[in-house]
Amino acid sequence: MSRPAVELNQVIEAVRRSFPLRNLALPDEFFPAHLSVALIDAVFGSKGKHNDGTVPVSERYCGWVGIARTRANRWDKPSPEVQESLTNMIGRFDELGMHRMIGQVFRTKQLLPAAKIARVEFVLRAARKLRQVGIEVLQDIQVRPCEQIERTLGDCAGFGEATTRMFLMYSGNDDFVRGDDYVRQFVADALSRTEVSAAKAEGLVRRSAYELVLSPRYLDDQIWRRHSA
Repeated sequence: MSRPAVELNQVIEAVRRSFPLRNLALPDEFFPAHLSVALIDAVFGSKGKHNDGTVPVSERYCGWVGIARTRANRWDKPSPEVQESLTNMIGRFDELGMHRMIGQVFRTKQLLPAAKIARVEFVLRAARKLRQVGIEVLQDIQVRPCEQIERTLGDCAGFGEATTRMFLMYSGNDDFVRGDDYVRQFVADALSRTEVSAAKAEGLVRRSAYELVLSPRYLDDQIWRRHSA
């Protein structure tokens, strides 16, 4: 057996040992109908816990605006013309003001601890940063390198790596795998190595998902949550 095949089998076995390969449905956050929804869910994410019985803040926003939170066809993004653009969202903030957006639309005063500002205000700051580089709808994320999104959101004070990664997971396509420290460590451990490159880790995780008939994005999410918990 060739070395690449051996390495792939090692990662597949590590996946089988590490994760229950059943009940594999991704939560609603992974299928936003609008980029604005993905941004809200990322900013208000709490330590990677999904569907804990509380009403998501993004659902309150969507209810007030009158738009769907989750796309009807999970595997097809809505066309750009039917999505709420980030410009539309920013316009709502401009029209109502931050105080009313917090009290009437989002109905939460939750703060972002690192920056000590309202998370709602942080949604607006991030939306403006993304719009500055021409990102408006879900499809815009597909054609931009992850590094550009990370740099853009990294310019928002307090916007941590975990929130940025969550945003990329929610808005990315189903092949999304990010070879950050956690994913690289998982693959390195599977191969009994000290370290592996980001490209190698991404490739092996993606190929393992295909072999196991899993969504690469699901497997990436499971690895990241296991190590970041």
